[in-house]
Amino acid sequence: MATIAAAAFEALMDGVTCWDVPRGPIPSELLLIGEAAFPVMVNDKGQVLIAASSYGRGRLVVVSHEGYLSHAGLAPFLLNAVSWLCPCPGAPVGVHPSLAPLVNILQDAGLEAQVKPEPGEPLGVYCINAYNDTLTATLIQFVKHGGGLLIGGQAWYWASQHGPDKVLSRFPGNKVTSVAGVYFTDTYGDRDRFKVSKKVPKIPLHVRRIPWEHPPAEICTSATILSGRRKGKGSAASLATACIISSQRRSTGSGSFRA
Repeated sequence: MATIAAAAFEALMDGVTCWDVPRGPIPSELLLIGEAAFPVMVNDKGQVLIAASSYGRGRLVVVSHEGYLSHAGLAPFLLNAVSWLCPCPGAPVGVHPSLAPLVNILQDAGLEAQVKPEPGEPLGVYCINAYNDTLTATLIQFVKHGGGLLIGGQAWYWASQHGPDKVLSRFPGNKVTSVAGVYFTDTYGDRDRFKVSKKVPKIPLHVRRIPWEHPPAEICTSATILSGRRKGKGSAASLATACIISSQRRSTGSGSFRA
């Protein structure tokens, strides 16, 4: 499994020599819990800011701020991402109107990208921000059946308006990316230093609490076990993420992808 993720990481990072990220956007840290999910860009604090994963027959690349998807300085990576996400040569590349500047970046590199309100047939690549709450089912089915999804956004502002305990279960982007084990969190991502890795980055082990309104059943079970070993009171939901981060960061790099 690790060798498959390593090959995917190599394809995503081909020719990328630096992370030329825009200085203005404040990203959100990404949480990875799925076996297929792996980090692509990690800052010097150990926070994941770009990740990739798979679901069904398709693939996803998740970026921690939509501003990164419209930044020409990240063109080498964005082109690699679209290429890796593409289910077959010549497949269409659609871009949601919210990311219109990305069309120019892709077209300047010779790709035939077009603004489209939603993904369609034939299956190809679709690029969208993480704030759309009307295409959730469409995007999930698109990836499940073999499409490639490039999605970006941050959840810290949404959390300030709706509550941090609702981010993992109700933030629009998480309703899509969670099927592949990737979540946007309300934690600010540090922007000071980024290092280009030659292989899948290792993430330091951190155990901490993140409020989770409705954690998945398997996470609740783990959290309940942990809670029983601790003194004092604590809900399964409040302990769930501690279990997740501890376990997933020991197994980074596993996953399964189509050939």
